[in-house]
Amino acid sequence: MILAAYRHESADFRVLYSLIRADSSEVTQEFELFPGYDNLTVGADGALSPVDSAKNSGRPDTFVPASLENQYLEYEFTANDLDLFTGYTIKIVLSGTDQAHAPRIKDLRTIALV
Repeated sequence: MILAAYRHESADFRVLYSLIRADSSEVTQEFELFPGYDNLTVGADGALSPVDSAKNSGRPDTFVPASLENQYLEYEFTANDLDLFTGYTIKIVLSGTDQAHAPRIKDLRTIALV
């Protein structure tokens, strides 16, 4: 997933995903946090993989500093080696301590590759 966001230093957001599987249509799927830059390692082939899935943070793949006024920076989120699925849902949780500087998101793009 890739998005552009304005994020003031007083705000943050985390991204989660839920997989829809063909064999579990009657079971509610739980949302899982994306691994985050603080829980990723780069393999010999250049692929990102989580160090410990219990420590997923929902942060982007690389550290992105806070935005300047009305500056939109690019955030990228990756989840590799997932079980087979037929669809997915993305959830973005926005938070902040200053209502005047709420996070804003634009240019949201998602893709799933098999």
